[in-house]
Amino acid sequence: MTVDTMARTDEHARRRIAPADLSDFPAVPGLLERLGAGTLTPETVSAFPGRNDNWAGTTTLGRPVFVKRIGGEAAESLRRFRRVLRFERAVAEATADGAHHLPRPRLIGSDETARLLAFDLVQDASPGSDLAARDAFDTALARRAGRIVATLHALRPADREGIEDAPPPLPPLGHLRALPWALYTRASAGALEAWRLLQGDSALHEALRGLRADEARAPRAPIHGDLRLDQFLTAPDGTVLLTDWEEFRLGDPARDLGGFAGEWLHRAVLKMPAGLHRSPGEPVSHDEVVATGTAELARVTPLIGAFHDGYTKARPDAVAQDPDLLVRATAFAGWHLLDRLLASAERSARLGAAERAAAGIGRTALLAPDAFVSVLGWEGTQA
Repeated sequence: MTVDTMARTDEHARRRIAPADLSDFPAVPGLLERLGAGTLTPETVSAFPGRNDNWAGTTTLGRPVFVKRIGGEAAESLRRFRRVLRFERAVAEATADGAHHLPRPRLIGSDETARLLAFDLVQDASPGSDLAARDAFDTALARRAGRIVATLHALRPADREGIEDAPPPLPPLGHLRALPWALYTRASAGALEAWRLLQGDSALHEALRGLRADEARAPRAPIHGDLRLDQFLTAPDGTVLLTDWEEFRLGDPARDLGGFAGEWLHRAVLKMPAGLHRSPGEPVSHDEVVATGTAELARVTPLIGAFHDGYTKARPDAVAQDPDLLVRATAFAGWHLLDRLLASAERSARLGAAERAAAGIGRTALLAPDAFVSVLGWEGTQA
Protein backbone atom coordinates (compact mmCIF):
# COMPACT_ATOMS: atom_id res chain seq x y z
CA MET A 1 0.00 0.00 0.00
CA THR A 2 1.28 3.46 -0.94
CA VAL A 3 0.85 6.04 1.80
CA ASP A 4 0.44 9.70 0.92
CA THR A 5 3.09 10.84 3.41
CA MET A 6 3.82 14.09 1.59
CA ALA A 7 0.24 15.32 1.17
CA ARG A 8 -0.41 18.92 2.15
CA THR A 9 -3.19 19.78 4.53
CA ASP A 10 -4.62 22.31 2.06
CA GLU A 11 -7.48 20.50 0.32
CA HIS A 12 -6.88 22.55 -2.83
CA ALA A 13 -3.25 21.47 -3.21
CA ARG A 14 -2.26 18.99 -5.89
CA ARG A 15 -2.20 15.47 -4.44
CA ARG A 16 1.22 14.03 -3.75
CA ILE A 17 2.42 10.53 -2.95
CA ALA A 18 5.59 8.91 -1.67
CA PRO A 19 8.20 8.84 -4.46
CA ALA A 20 10.32 5.92 -5.64
CA ASP A 21 13.58 5.64 -3.69
CA LEU A 22 16.16 7.86 -5.40
CA SER A 23 18.94 5.47 -4.39
CA ASP A 24 17.49 3.11 -7.03
CA PHE A 25 17.70 5.86 -9.67
CA PRO A 26 21.19 7.41 -9.45
CA ALA A 27 20.73 8.98 -12.89
CA VAL A 28 18.30 11.50 -11.36
CA PRO A 29 20.80 13.32 -9.11
CA GLY A 30 23.39 12.84 -11.86
CA LEU A 31 21.22 14.72 -14.37
CA LEU A 32 20.44 17.55 -11.95
CA GLU A 33 24.11 17.95 -11.07
CA ARG A 34 25.08 18.11 -14.77
CA LEU A 35 22.45 20.82 -15.23
CA GLY A 36 23.97 22.84 -12.39
CA ALA A 37 20.73 22.65 -10.43
CA GLY A 38 22.12 20.93 -7.34
CA THR A 39 20.54 17.76 -5.97
CA LEU A 40 17.10 17.15 -4.53
CA THR A 41 16.84 17.82 -0.81
CA PRO A 42 15.47 14.55 0.67
CA GLU A 43 12.97 16.16 3.04
CA THR A 44 11.29 18.05 0.17
CA VAL A 45 10.92 15.17 -2.29
CA SER A 46 7.49 13.80 -3.20
CA ALA A 47 5.76 12.50 -6.33
CA PHE A 48 2.55 13.07 -8.24
CA PRO A 49 0.19 10.22 -9.20
CA GLY A 50 0.76 8.88 -12.72
CA ARG A 51 2.04 5.98 -14.76
CA ASN A 52 5.65 7.24 -14.73
CA ASP A 53 8.07 7.43 -11.81
CA ASN A 54 8.59 11.08 -10.89
CA TRP A 55 10.19 13.25 -8.25
CA ALA A 56 9.22 16.79 -7.24
CA GLY A 57 11.09 18.92 -4.75
CA THR A 58 13.62 21.65 -4.08
CA THR A 59 17.31 21.22 -4.77
CA THR A 60 20.23 22.08 -2.57
CA LEU A 61 20.56 25.29 -4.60
CA GLY A 62 16.97 26.24 -3.83
CA ARG A 63 15.54 25.40 -7.27
CA PRO A 64 12.09 23.72 -7.43
CA VAL A 65 12.28 20.89 -10.00
CA PHE A 66 10.19 18.05 -11.35
CA VAL A 67 11.89 14.99 -12.87
CA LYS A 68 9.97 12.35 -14.79
CA ARG A 69 11.22 8.94 -15.91
CA ILE A 70 9.47 7.64 -19.03
CA GLY A 71 8.81 3.99 -18.23
CA GLY A 72 7.53 1.00 -20.13
CA GLU A 73 8.95 -1.28 -22.81
CA ALA A 74 12.31 0.00 -24.05
CA ALA A 75 11.43 0.85 -27.66
CA GLU A 76 8.12 2.50 -26.79
CA SER A 77 9.59 4.49 -23.88
CA LEU A 78 12.26 5.80 -26.26
CA ARG A 79 9.59 6.89 -28.76
CA ARG A 80 7.65 8.68 -26.03
CA PHE A 81 10.81 10.34 -24.71
CA ARG A 82 11.82 11.56 -28.17
CA ARG A 83 8.33 12.92 -28.89
CA VAL A 84 8.71 15.27 -25.91
CA LEU A 85 12.04 16.57 -27.19
CA ARG A 86 10.67 16.93 -30.72
CA PHE A 87 7.74 18.92 -29.34
CA GLU A 88 10.12 21.30 -27.57
CA ARG A 89 12.11 21.72 -30.77
CA ALA A 90 8.92 22.36 -32.78
CA VAL A 91 7.80 25.09 -30.37
CA ALA A 92 11.26 26.67 -30.36
CA GLU A 93 11.25 26.78 -34.17
CA ALA A 94 7.75 28.23 -34.32
CA THR A 95 8.36 30.85 -31.61
CA ALA A 96 11.59 32.18 -33.03
CA ASP A 97 9.75 35.23 -34.38
CA GLY A 98 7.60 35.62 -31.26
CA ALA A 99 4.42 34.79 -33.20
CA HIS A 100 3.38 31.95 -30.89
CA HIS A 101 3.53 31.20 -27.20
CA LEU A 102 2.49 27.82 -25.88
CA PRO A 103 2.43 27.81 -22.04
CA ARG A 104 3.99 24.67 -20.59
CA PRO A 105 6.35 23.69 -17.75
CA ARG A 106 9.89 24.64 -18.79
CA LEU A 107 12.10 21.71 -19.77
CA ILE A 108 15.55 22.26 -18.33
CA GLY A 109 17.32 19.04 -19.36
CA SER A 110 17.08 15.38 -20.30
CA ASP A 111 18.91 12.05 -20.25
CA GLU A 112 17.95 9.73 -23.11
CA THR A 113 19.71 6.65 -21.75
CA ALA A 114 17.84 6.88 -18.43
CA ARG A 115 14.68 8.28 -20.12
CA LEU A 116 14.68 11.27 -17.74
CA LEU A 117 13.10 14.67 -18.34
CA ALA A 118 13.74 17.53 -15.88
CA PHE A 119 11.42 20.54 -15.63
CA ASP A 120 11.03 23.62 -13.52
CA LEU A 121 8.38 22.66 -10.96
CA VAL A 122 5.11 24.60 -11.20
CA GLN A 123 4.58 24.93 -7.46
CA ASP A 124 1.12 24.60 -5.91
CA ALA A 125 -0.47 24.05 -9.33
CA SER A 126 -3.94 22.48 -9.58
CA PRO A 127 -4.61 19.97 -12.39
CA GLY A 128 -7.85 20.48 -14.28
CA SER A 129 -9.20 17.15 -13.07
CA ASP A 130 -8.94 18.32 -9.45
CA LEU A 131 -10.61 21.63 -10.29
CA ALA A 132 -13.40 19.79 -12.09
CA ALA A 133 -13.95 17.50 -9.11
CA ARG A 134 -14.72 20.49 -6.90
CA ASP A 135 -16.66 22.38 -9.59
CA ALA A 136 -13.92 25.00 -9.90
CA PHE A 137 -13.18 24.46 -13.60
CA ASP A 138 -15.23 27.34 -15.02
CA THR A 139 -15.93 28.69 -18.50
CA ALA A 140 -13.10 31.23 -18.25
CA LEU A 141 -10.65 28.40 -17.62
CA ALA A 142 -12.20 26.31 -20.42
CA ARG A 143 -11.80 29.25 -22.80
CA ARG A 144 -8.11 29.60 -21.88
CA ALA A 145 -7.65 25.86 -22.44
CA GLY A 146 -9.21 26.22 -25.88
CA ARG A 147 -6.79 29.00 -26.79
CA ILE A 148 -3.82 26.87 -25.72
CA VAL A 149 -4.93 23.92 -27.85
CA ALA A 150 -5.57 26.23 -30.83
CA THR A 151 -2.06 27.66 -30.42
CA LEU A 152 -0.68 24.13 -30.57
CA HIS A 153 -2.67 23.24 -33.69
CA ALA A 154 -1.59 26.47 -35.39
CA LEU A 155 2.13 25.84 -34.84
CA ARG A 156 4.07 25.73 -38.09
CA PRO A 157 7.56 24.43 -37.29
CA ALA A 158 10.13 25.44 -39.89
CA ASP A 159 11.28 21.82 -40.05
CA ARG A 160 8.76 18.97 -39.73
CA GLU A 161 11.50 16.37 -40.07
CA GLY A 162 11.40 13.93 -37.19
CA ILE A 163 7.87 14.77 -36.05
CA GLU A 164 6.01 11.49 -35.90
CA ASP A 165 3.03 11.30 -38.23
CA ALA A 166 1.72 7.81 -37.46
CA PRO A 167 -1.81 7.88 -36.01
CA PRO A 168 -2.13 7.18 -32.26
CA PRO A 169 -2.82 3.51 -31.46
CA LEU A 170 -6.32 4.07 -30.04
CA PRO A 171 -8.97 3.04 -30.87
CA PRO A 172 -7.40 -0.40 -31.49
CA LEU A 173 -9.46 -1.84 -34.35
CA GLY A 174 -7.71 -5.21 -34.17
CA HIS A 175 -8.93 -5.76 -30.61
CA LEU A 176 -12.51 -5.66 -31.87
CA ARG A 177 -11.83 -8.94 -33.69
CA ALA A 178 -9.74 -10.66 -31.03
CA LEU A 179 -7.78 -9.62 -27.96
CA PRO A 180 -4.04 -10.27 -27.95
CA TRP A 181 -3.28 -13.22 -25.67
CA ALA A 182 -1.11 -11.11 -23.35
CA LEU A 183 -3.94 -8.61 -22.85
CA TYR A 184 -6.52 -11.36 -22.34
CA THR A 185 -4.51 -13.18 -19.67
CA ARG A 186 -4.02 -10.08 -17.51
CA ALA A 187 -7.46 -8.53 -18.00
CA SER A 188 -9.94 -8.25 -15.13
CA ALA A 189 -13.38 -9.84 -15.32
CA GLY A 190 -14.84 -6.35 -15.80
CA ALA A 191 -12.50 -5.65 -18.71
CA LEU A 192 -13.39 -8.93 -20.42
CA GLU A 193 -17.07 -8.08 -20.02
CA ALA A 194 -16.44 -4.68 -21.61
CA TRP A 195 -14.56 -6.20 -24.53
CA ARG A 196 -17.36 -8.75 -25.09
CA LEU A 197 -19.78 -5.84 -25.25
CA LEU A 198 -17.65 -4.01 -27.84
CA GLN A 199 -16.71 -7.06 -29.90
CA GLY A 200 -20.35 -8.05 -30.40
CA ASP A 201 -21.37 -4.68 -31.83
CA SER A 202 -20.86 -4.72 -35.62
CA ALA A 203 -22.38 -1.24 -36.06
CA LEU A 204 -19.84 0.15 -33.60
CA HIS A 205 -17.01 -1.58 -35.49
CA GLU A 206 -18.11 0.12 -38.71
CA ALA A 207 -18.29 3.51 -36.97
CA LEU A 208 -14.80 3.15 -35.51
CA ARG A 209 -13.37 2.07 -38.86
CA GLY A 210 -15.06 5.08 -40.42
CA LEU A 211 -13.57 7.40 -37.79
CA ARG A 212 -10.10 6.02 -38.43
CA ALA A 213 -10.56 6.52 -42.18
CA ASP A 214 -11.81 10.09 -41.66
CA GLU A 215 -8.86 10.76 -39.37
CA ALA A 216 -6.43 9.58 -42.05
CA ARG A 217 -7.95 11.99 -44.59
CA ALA A 218 -8.14 14.99 -42.24
CA PRO A 219 -5.81 18.01 -42.49
CA ARG A 220 -2.81 17.39 -40.24
CA ALA A 221 -1.42 19.66 -37.56
CA PRO A 222 0.75 19.31 -34.45
CA ILE A 223 -1.47 17.68 -31.81
CA HIS A 224 -1.16 16.70 -28.16
CA GLY A 225 -2.53 13.22 -28.90
CA ASP A 226 -3.70 12.31 -25.38
CA LEU A 227 -5.57 15.36 -24.10
CA ARG A 228 -7.20 15.06 -20.66
CA LEU A 229 -8.20 17.53 -17.95
CA ASP A 230 -5.37 16.54 -15.61
CA GLN A 231 -2.84 17.81 -18.17
CA PHE A 232 -4.01 21.41 -17.77
CA LEU A 233 -2.19 22.85 -14.77
CA THR A 234 -3.38 26.11 -13.21
CA ALA A 235 -0.72 27.97 -11.23
CA PRO A 236 -1.64 30.09 -8.19
CA ASP A 237 -1.36 33.25 -10.32
CA GLY A 238 -3.99 31.88 -12.74
CA THR A 239 -1.57 30.88 -15.49
CA VAL A 240 -2.70 27.74 -17.32
CA LEU A 241 -0.09 25.36 -18.72
CA LEU A 242 -0.40 22.19 -20.79
CA THR A 243 1.77 19.20 -19.87
CA ASP A 244 2.65 15.62 -20.87
CA TRP A 245 3.82 15.60 -24.49
CA GLU A 246 4.72 11.93 -24.90
CA GLU A 247 2.06 11.46 -27.61
CA PHE A 248 2.92 14.63 -29.58
CA ARG A 249 2.76 14.12 -33.34
CA LEU A 250 1.26 15.40 -36.58
CA GLY A 251 -2.34 14.28 -36.57
CA ASP A 252 -6.00 15.15 -36.65
CA PRO A 253 -6.82 18.20 -34.46
CA ALA A 254 -10.29 16.71 -33.88
CA ARG A 255 -8.68 14.11 -31.61
CA ASP A 256 -7.63 16.79 -29.10
CA LEU A 257 -11.00 18.57 -29.25
CA GLY A 258 -12.81 15.28 -28.74
CA GLY A 259 -10.58 14.43 -25.79
CA PHE A 260 -11.59 17.62 -23.98
CA ALA A 261 -15.30 17.21 -24.75
CA GLY A 262 -15.16 13.51 -23.89
CA GLU A 263 -13.73 14.25 -20.45
CA TRP A 264 -16.76 16.39 -19.60
CA LEU A 265 -19.22 13.97 -21.18
CA HIS A 266 -17.74 11.18 -19.09
CA ARG A 267 -18.02 13.23 -15.91
CA ALA A 268 -21.66 14.01 -16.69
CA VAL A 269 -22.48 10.33 -17.15
CA LEU A 270 -20.75 9.31 -13.92
CA LYS A 271 -22.81 11.86 -11.96
CA MET A 272 -26.11 10.47 -13.21
CA PRO A 273 -26.44 7.68 -10.59
CA ALA A 274 -26.13 10.24 -7.76
CA GLY A 275 -28.92 12.26 -9.32
CA LEU A 276 -31.11 9.14 -9.46
CA HIS A 277 -30.53 8.04 -5.85
CA ARG A 278 -33.62 6.48 -4.32
CA SER A 279 -34.47 4.44 -1.27
CA PRO A 280 -33.81 0.69 -1.66
CA GLY A 281 -36.49 -0.89 -3.80
CA GLU A 282 -37.90 2.40 -5.06
CA PRO A 283 -38.10 2.28 -8.88
CA VAL A 284 -36.66 4.93 -11.17
CA SER A 285 -38.75 5.90 -14.18
CA HIS A 286 -37.49 6.38 -17.72
CA ASP A 287 -38.52 10.04 -17.56
CA GLU A 288 -36.38 10.53 -14.43
CA VAL A 289 -33.39 8.97 -16.14
CA VAL A 290 -33.81 11.25 -19.16
CA ALA A 291 -34.31 14.33 -16.98
CA THR A 292 -31.22 13.55 -14.88
CA GLY A 293 -29.08 12.93 -17.95
CA THR A 294 -30.29 16.17 -19.53
CA ALA A 295 -29.50 18.13 -16.37
CA GLU A 296 -25.98 16.71 -16.12
CA LEU A 297 -25.29 17.46 -19.78
CA ALA A 298 -26.55 21.02 -19.25
CA ARG A 299 -23.87 21.42 -16.55
CA VAL A 300 -20.99 20.57 -18.88
CA THR A 301 -22.01 21.82 -22.32
CA PRO A 302 -21.22 25.48 -21.43
CA LEU A 303 -17.66 24.37 -20.69
CA ILE A 304 -17.36 22.60 -24.05
CA GLY A 305 -18.83 25.67 -25.73
CA ALA A 306 -16.41 27.99 -23.95
CA PHE A 307 -13.47 25.77 -24.93
CA HIS A 308 -14.60 25.94 -28.56
CA ASP A 309 -15.07 29.70 -28.27
CA GLY A 310 -11.48 30.12 -27.07
CA TYR A 311 -10.27 27.74 -29.76
CA THR A 312 -12.01 29.55 -32.63
CA LYS A 313 -10.92 32.98 -31.45
CA ALA A 314 -7.30 31.81 -31.61
CA ARG A 315 -7.80 29.74 -34.78
CA PRO A 316 -10.71 31.43 -36.57
CA ASP A 317 -10.32 29.61 -39.90
CA ALA A 318 -10.25 26.11 -38.41
CA VAL A 319 -13.78 25.03 -39.37
CA ALA A 320 -13.69 26.87 -42.70
CA GLN A 321 -10.57 24.94 -43.64
CA ASP A 322 -11.92 21.67 -42.21
CA PRO A 323 -15.76 21.64 -42.30
CA ASP A 324 -16.01 18.20 -40.64
CA LEU A 325 -13.76 19.11 -37.71
CA LEU A 326 -16.52 19.21 -35.08
CA VAL A 327 -18.19 16.06 -36.42
CA ARG A 328 -14.95 14.10 -36.02
CA ALA A 329 -14.34 15.77 -32.64
CA THR A 330 -17.76 14.54 -31.50
CA ALA A 331 -16.97 11.02 -32.67
CA PHE A 332 -13.66 11.15 -30.78
CA ALA A 333 -15.60 12.29 -27.68
CA GLY A 334 -17.70 9.15 -28.11
CA TRP A 335 -14.57 7.01 -28.34
CA HIS A 336 -13.26 8.73 -25.19
CA LEU A 337 -16.25 7.35 -23.26
CA LEU A 338 -15.49 3.84 -24.48
CA ASP A 339 -11.82 4.28 -23.63
CA ARG A 340 -12.77 5.39 -20.09
CA LEU A 341 -15.11 2.40 -19.90
CA LEU A 342 -12.21 0.04 -20.62
CA ALA A 343 -9.93 1.84 -18.15
CA SER A 344 -12.45 1.68 -15.30
CA ALA A 345 -13.36 -1.92 -16.14
CA GLU A 346 -9.74 -2.93 -15.51
CA ARG A 347 -10.36 -2.17 -11.82
CA SER A 348 -13.71 -3.98 -11.58
CA ALA A 349 -15.13 -7.47 -11.48
CA ARG A 350 -18.16 -6.36 -13.49
CA LEU A 351 -19.57 -3.34 -15.30
CA GLY A 352 -21.81 -1.03 -13.29
CA ALA A 353 -24.80 0.97 -14.45
CA ALA A 354 -22.75 4.13 -14.94
CA GLU A 355 -20.21 2.33 -17.11
CA ARG A 356 -22.96 0.84 -19.27
CA ALA A 357 -24.59 4.25 -19.62
CA ALA A 358 -21.26 5.73 -20.70
CA ALA A 359 -20.85 2.98 -23.28
CA GLY A 360 -24.33 3.65 -24.66
CA ILE A 361 -23.79 7.40 -24.97
CA GLY A 362 -20.33 6.91 -26.47
CA ARG A 363 -21.80 4.50 -29.01
CA THR A 364 -24.49 7.01 -29.96
CA ALA A 365 -21.91 9.76 -30.49
CA LEU A 366 -19.84 7.44 -32.69
CA LEU A 367 -22.71 6.15 -34.78
CA ALA A 368 -24.30 9.57 -35.43
CA PRO A 369 -21.69 12.25 -34.64
CA ASP A 370 -23.24 14.82 -37.00
CA ALA A 371 -26.50 14.63 -35.04
CA PHE A 372 -24.66 14.70 -31.69
CA VAL A 373 -22.65 17.89 -32.37
CA SER A 374 -25.39 20.14 -31.01
CA VAL A 375 -25.86 17.91 -27.95
CA LEU A 376 -22.28 18.59 -26.86
CA GLY A 377 -22.77 22.34 -27.15
CA TRP A 378 -19.88 23.10 -29.48
CA GLU A 379 -21.78 26.01 -30.97
CA GLY A 380 -23.82 26.90 -27.88
CA THR A 381 -23.82 30.10 -25.88
CA GLN A 382 -20.45 30.77 -24.28
CA ALA A 383 -21.18 32.58 -21.03
